[in-house]
Order: sequence, then structure tokens, then C-alpha cells
Amino acid sequence: MKQKFTSTIAGASIFITAVLLIGRGLGLIREVIFANFFGLSAEYNLYLVATILPITINTIILYIAQNFFIPNYNSTQKKSNSEAIEFAGFSVWLFFVGGLIISLALFFLSEKIFSLYLPDASSISLESTISIFKIVLIAIPVFSASAVFSAYLQAKFEFRLPSLSQLLLNIAMIILVVVFQSSIGVKAIAFGYVAGAILQLLWLLYFVQKEVNLFQVKFFKRKKYFQIISGSLLIIVVIESISQLFMFSDRYFYNSVELGGIAALNYAIHLYLLPLSIISMAISTAIFPTLSKSINEETSETEKHLNNFFSVNTLLFIPITIVMIFWGDIIIRILFERGEFTAHDSEMTYSALKIYAFSLIFFSSYAVLNKLIYSKKLIGYLLLVAVISISLKFLLNFIFVDQLKQNGLALSTSLSY
Repeated sequence: MKQKFTSTIAGASIFITAVLLIGRGLGLIREVIFANFFGLSAEYNLYLVATILPITINTIILYIAQNFFIPNYNSTQKKSNSEAIEFAGFSVWLFFVGGLIISLALFFLSEKIFSLYLPDASSISLESTISIFKIVLIAIPVFSASAVFSAYLQAKFEFRLPSLSQLLLNIAMIILVVVFQSSIGVKAIAFGYVAGAILQLLWLLYFVQKEVNLFQVKFFKRKKYFQIISGSLLIIVVIESISQLFMFSDRYFYNSVELGGIAALNYAIHLYLLPLSIISMAISTAIFPTLSKSINEETSETEKHLNNFFSVNTLLFIPITIVMIFWGDIIIRILFERGEFTAHDSEMTYSALKIYAFSLIFFSSYAVLNKLIYSKKLIGYLLLVAVISISLKFLLNFIFVDQLKQNGLALSTSLSY
């Protein structure tokens, strides 16, 4: 039987790269629009502080869903296809309910969180920040369910639908910001984020509803599922939570950087992540199900896939690093310097981008090493690496921020990678 082109590593990588090019193109347009309307303003900085926790949680959940669901789905499918389908439905409910509990807990704790996080903020700024925070919390359970649907499709080597669903988020945010920013300001970004999350879920649900029956899951008759949760899932939660705390730790120093410093870091990190998301993430997303399957079946293809990746990765990212360091200022001026985004804003963003760029090749390599260790289920090593890296990040933040301000936060990130 002829294999679909998008079900092979090469085909999936090409397709995901093409979709990511479109998605990152939309993401870049989104950032250009944000820069035009908000620049490095105090309002936009507060938005970034307000949304970092829920967005970080959503990112953590996405990685948890992939790294927990795909290996366990593959191992379950080897025994019984019907049991694997039931495990998929169980996982959707598990993640949705878990996301809902997190969202409700944060909703009721929001005032305490930001009174500690922004002790020097005015009452108006604090009220605005909490309002944005509560809006974005709506997306957590929605993203949680979508993450499992995406992982399920990837486990079946169906990469098109999850990749295309990512476009809906940026489209919704762009439309709502353009239409409503003049009347509700940065809250338009928050509402766009929630609308995009709902569209993603509806898109994925439409394509998997015939395969995964969410209303025939035997929750308490499958003790083995809860054994999986109590083992690998809890460790994965810790690993992915720690790994996503880098930007969250930077927001803690909101009052220690220059005015607009957090926004400058945000624009810089989006440019830094652009080649990573298009190249490394496309290949690593495509290779992970194959790695997991080859390890389960004890084949000899794993080393071959990794050697090919590292060769291409080095060849691509060295010139990209050089471009960012020496010509990043030109890129920033062309993309962002208009409207509310001034020449001074460009200088601040470029200073951070240069520092981030030195770690580009290391972070891109980690993307696949991370997948390999998950496939081998050696998650104890990942936990150790995650704890060491975030501890170093926090320590260096405190050391560098007083002298280097937001550039110190960028430097601590690069050194930690």
C-alpha cells in the first residue's frame, strides 16, 4: 500500500515547514501590527505581564500532550487498537478537566497573584492587568483538549490538520486587533487569542469526532491509565513546566528593566524563534512519532535520523546566527519601525536580539535531543537538565539585571541554553 507523502518524515517535514512558513508569516504580520499600534508602550508591557502565565501554561500543556500521549498511544496500540482509541478519549477528558481546574484556580487567585507580582503598580494598571489575565484564562481548557487532538493526529502520522490549525490563532488575533484596538486597546489581543483557541478546537474536533468517541470512555474501569498518569505524566509535567519558565522568570523583573524593556525582549524573542520554529520544530515534530515507533520496535533507524538532523541543523543555523548578529538592526527597522514603534525601540530590540542569537544553534539542537530522550523514556535525565537550566537562569537574572537591565535577562537566557 502506497504511503501518503505527508506520512513520511521527509514529506511531513516539508509540509509542516510550508505551513509553518505561512504561520510564522502571519505571526510576523501580527507582531508588525502590534508594534504599529502599541510599540513598547506601558499598556503593551502590562499585557505581556498579564498573559505570560496562561500562555506559558498552554505551551506546557501542548508539549505534555505530545510527549505523554504519543509514546503511550503507540505502546497501547501494539496491544489493541480499540483500547488505544479509548485511551485517546480518556486523555482528552483528562487534559480538558485538568485545564479547567487550573483556569478556575487562577481566576479566583488572580488578585493575590498580581498584588505580589506587581507590588508597585497603580490601581488602574493592576485592574487592567487582572482583567486581561481573566480573559486569557478562558483559553486554557480549550487549548488542553486541542493539544490531545493534535497529538492523536500526529501519532497517526497525520501532520496536516494540526499544522493548519495553528494558522487560526494568528488569523483571529490579527482580525480582532485591527478591528477593535481603537476601542478596547490591548484587550483586543486577549479576545483574539481566546477566539483563535476556540476555532482551533472546533477545527480539530470536526476531523477526529468519527474516530474518538468522547462519550464512551470508561474512566474508572481502566486502572492502567491512572498508573500511566501517576508515573510518566507527573514527571513530564514537572519537566515541561520548568522548561517553559524562562520568559515567565523575565516578567518577574518588570520593575527592574527600562520602560518598554519587556516588550523589547518579546519582539526580539519572536525574531529569534522564527527560524527555530520553521526549521527545527518542523523536523523534530515530524521525527518524534517515528523515533518513538522505531524505539518501541527496536529498529536501527534512530541514529540515522539524528545524524541527518544535526548535519542539516548546523549547516542552516550558523549563517542565520551571523545574519541576526550583524544585520538584525536592519531587519527590525524594516519590520517594526513605524507607528508607535520608534527608532529608540528598534535599538532596544536589536540589543536583545544580538544576545539571543549566540544561543541559536544550541537551542535548535536541543529540540531534537529532547524528543529522543522522551522516546527512550529517560525522562529522569531531562528533569535534571531542566532543573539545572532554570536554576541557572534565575541566578543569572539576579546577577545581570541591575547592570544590564533587559539585556541581562536576554544574556541569562542565552547562557542557560
